[in-house]
Order: sequence, then C-alpha cells, then structure tokens
Amino acid sequence: MSELNLNIEPMQFKNILVGVDESQQGYFALANAIHQASEDGAKLTIATVLEMGDLSTIDALHLDFIKEKRAEFEANLEKYRAYAVSKGATNVETIFADGAKAGEVLVQDIAPRVGADLIIVGAHSREGFWGSLGSQAAYIARHAKISSMVARHDS
Repeated sequence: MSELNLNIEPMQFKNILVGVDESQQGYFALANAIHQASEDGAKLTIATVLEMGDLSTIDALHLDFIKEKRAEFEANLEKYRAYAVSKGATNVETIFADGAKAGEVLVQDIAPRVGADLIIVGAHSREGFWGSLGSQAAYIARHAKISSMVARHDS
C-alpha cells in the first residue's frame, strides 16, 4: 500500500461567490462567505437570483410585480454588501440575476462570469420569496466545476 502524502496546503481562494436568498440559511451562507473572503483576502461576489419558475402565470404577466421584486432584491443586495464591508471584506460586488432555477444560474452563468473558485450556499430554505437556493444546494455540489460549500445552520 502506498504512503499517503498529507503534506498538502489548503486552497487559498481568490474569488468567492455566495448565493443569498431571503432566509436564515442564506444569511448563514453569507456569514461564512464573508469569513472565508476575509481569511483569504479574496474578492466576494454576493448574488441573488429571482427564480422566474416560482412566479405564477398571473404574476409573471404583471410586469409591475416583477419590477417590485427586483427592486426589493437589489435593495437587499446593497444591505448585504454593506454588511460584508462592515465585517471586514474589502473587495465586494453584488449581482442580481433571474432564471428558471437559482442553482443553474449560479453554476452555469454567474460563477464563470465572475471567475469564482468557490461557491457557497445555504443548506435549505424554508422561507423567503423564492425559497429554493438551498434546495438547489445538491445541484450546485454535483455540477459546479469549482469547490463548493453548503453552509448548514440549525435554527
């Protein structure tokens, strides 16, 4: 049997992407991402995805409803950015996107666009408007071509 080489340096991340929804799990993912970005001196990208698949046909037909949700999410993203900076993150950007499934948008669109080398999401969501970024956590872990972290907070 060959000898195990345990002399391995942990990866220092340069571009961390965190998906945040309007849930406690999403906020826990954000807290972990801020910590990791501060630890590694990494750029932090905070993303929120409006899942169009969650909108009923009636809601989707009302452009004002979509505009209102977008404005709400963008305002929250600014709060998340300010919070990250207050906690010591120095290079923070935010991204708002929409799509059928949040996990797919994060993995296939946003992560490559921002050059992410780590993606962090909450384990699951029980509340919030789209309430499913966490439900996409298994998809993200399975399909991301970069390291992923599923942050779990038992509340």
